[in-house]
Amino acid sequence: MKALLATLTLLFVCLSSPLWAADSITVEQLKQEMSSQQSPIIIDVRDEDEFLAGHIPGAIMVPAKNIEHHLDMLEQYKKDEIVLYCVSGRRASAAATALEDAGFRKVRLLEGNYPAWQAAQ
Repeated sequence: MKALLATLTLLFVCLSSPLWAADSITVEQLKQEMSSQQSPIIIDVRDEDEFLAGHIPGAIMVPAKNIEHHLDMLEQYKKDEIVLYCVSGRRASAAATALEDAGFRKVRLLEGNYPAWQAAQ
């Protein structure tokens, strides 16, 4: 009985944890950091047509579906702060997981993603 209870407790803890380990950053925090000398690397993980329709100034486009193919190019940013965004958070979360699995440790997700950025303009 104790083993079953322990297993169920562990399962509950795992299922209630977020699907990504990355921290988050608000739009206001990002704006402040962008105006500082230590501006983060901003990566837009949406598709090209979405990026071309509008993006955060200075953002690099690396579509989430191809992020594993761009790890060599992103390697130069491995020690930098990185902020990821998309439209809903799903693609940014998947990209954060891929980067963290590749050894990137300073990955954050933009709260509210691109719609929050647009609303704050």
